[in-house]
Amino acid sequence: MALFQRLNRDGMTLVIVTHEPDVARFASRILAFRDGRVTEDRPQAPADAAMLLAAATAPEAA
Repeated sequence: MALFQRLNRDGMTLVIVTHEPDVARFASRILAFRDGRVTEDRPQAPADAAMLLAAATAPEAA
């Protein structure tokens, strides 16, 4: 997700299709569909994948 976010910041458009809210939280825009029609189109402040990855892999303080 950190790579996708970096590519997007660099100007690349990415479309990720998921049913998982844990994945969708990294997106800056959410579109929801029902029966082939858009039912929701909302921007959001995405979670920072690079920061979460760094925190998860950092050694614990002694």
